[in-house]
Amino acid sequence: MRKQAYTFIFMIFLIVTTACSPETAGTDTSDKKSNNKGAEQANKTDVTIAIEADAGTLLANTDVNYTTDVQIRNIYDPLIDRDPKTGEVIPALATEWENIDEHTWEFTLKEGVSFHNGAPFNAEAVKFSIDFILDEANNSFYRSRWVDVQEVKVIDDYKVQIMTSAPFPSMVQRVAEDLLIMEPGYVKEVGLDEAAKKPIGTGAYKFKEWRRDEHLKLEANEEYWNGKPAIKDVTFRYVPEFGSRLSSFLSGEIDLFKNVPVDSVENIKSNQNAKIESIGSSRVNYVALNNFFNGPLKDKKVRQALNYAVDVDELLETVLNGNGTKMTGPLAKINLEYTETEGYQHDPDKAIALLKEAGYEPEDLNLTLDTPNGRYPMDTQVAQAIAAQLQRIGIKVDVEVNEWGNHLTKIRQREMGDMFILGWGPAFEGQSTIENLFTEAAPYSGFYEPAVEEEIKKAIPLFDPEERKKAFADIQHLLVEEAAWIPLWQQADLYAVHKDLQFHPRVDERIQVFEMKW
Repeated sequence: MRKQAYTFIFMIFLIVTTACSPETAGTDTSDKKSNNKGAEQANKTDVTIAIEADAGTLLANTDVNYTTDVQIRNIYDPLIDRDPKTGEVIPALATEWENIDEHTWEFTLKEGVSFHNGAPFNAEAVKFSIDFILDEANNSFYRSRWVDVQEVKVIDDYKVQIMTSAPFPSMVQRVAEDLLIMEPGYVKEVGLDEAAKKPIGTGAYKFKEWRRDEHLKLEANEEYWNGKPAIKDVTFRYVPEFGSRLSSFLSGEIDLFKNVPVDSVENIKSNQNAKIESIGSSRVNYVALNNFFNGPLKDKKVRQALNYAVDVDELLETVLNGNGTKMTGPLAKINLEYTETEGYQHDPDKAIALLKEAGYEPEDLNLTLDTPNGRYPMDTQVAQAIAAQLQRIGIKVDVEVNEWGNHLTKIRQREMGDMFILGWGPAFEGQSTIENLFTEAAPYSGFYEPAVEEEIKKAIPLFDPEERKKAFADIQHLLVEEAAWIPLWQQADLYAVHKDLQFHPRVDERIQVFEMKW
């Protein structure tokens, strides 16, 4: 009884300190400390955006990493974009596309578009950009998504065909999510290292300056094919700590940042020059139960036990203040192939029984849980709360907090321990999530079982929509049975925005400065 009482007191303390933690509480937002410069905004032509980490590279089609992608999409354009509100695919550098047969896709390209150095955009640039992904020497983290592409064929200057070795029904999704167009002549002339530092694209903004771990500066492309940008100068400033981002925002040094912790929303709203913008994201958040690591989580019963022991409803209520949509499987409801799955209800007794069936007493387990700090809303606080929930049944959990870039490196290099927190998005269709997070070769996978991968391989080439949806539904149920993850929630994106900046969050999380103005 005494042990139970201590546990209850500890949890009350955790919840209180989580809701008021110094790391997310920020600074005083009273009027005396607010940035009272509203009258000056009418003449502003620049914007400063704070993000959590530097880009891994400025070379397109290389780094599967949100902080890289969100910056370089202002420099490079895609062939296919997404509608900011719905996520539906829409034309960009490609005006139309056609599935000629199961092995051939044809794209018609926009004419009259130029790269920042004046070179023409054409089919050769598209071929070069895809061939770059396919070339193993380039070490593109996108390559595993494109391995079935056999050849890119230039039909004429403004028409290109992508030929595949196997049926590739998700080609449009792959092009929309992955592919950005590079200038072949420039890359060949200066080499990959220089092109990765001083990029050239067709986008709304040109490269100006990049100082590692400090900032990236861009300037407007006045010849942009889609019109002149209203914002003329852009600075992406790298500010890893939330408290520093908030202080800089309230003092007027930055105009916009994403991933506001829920316990700071009212502080920002109370500032006379600030507002909160929000949108239901396509990103999913989860705890990977890492069976690449040689530990207890190789046993399915242990993974199932952890699912029963973690109370996601409590996490949503006490740590996220309800800002998220609970998931029971690997896909969010916004996903094209989503199917309803029967999740693990919170049942500590069932968790203990499963551990004993696997040959463990709860007290025998000392697990690790890796988390980034400030990459996702309340990520460190969520990790600490999960550790406390597992402690309730006797499992000891050591929480390790990583800088974001190091967190990704540890996942890619298979250096993670038992569990790690990660988000994945945009996640609009099943293959891009399931193939990339549950197969052996995928760089961000934390789970692999041969039987599951075999089912994934069977589902990928299915063109018939009903057959494809059923196949991915079966895989979702299988992954829940295998307890590959502890699914958490579909993320709610919260942005701190200067009150005079016209900014509307996108469902795909991209921050397109071309869409903003003062």
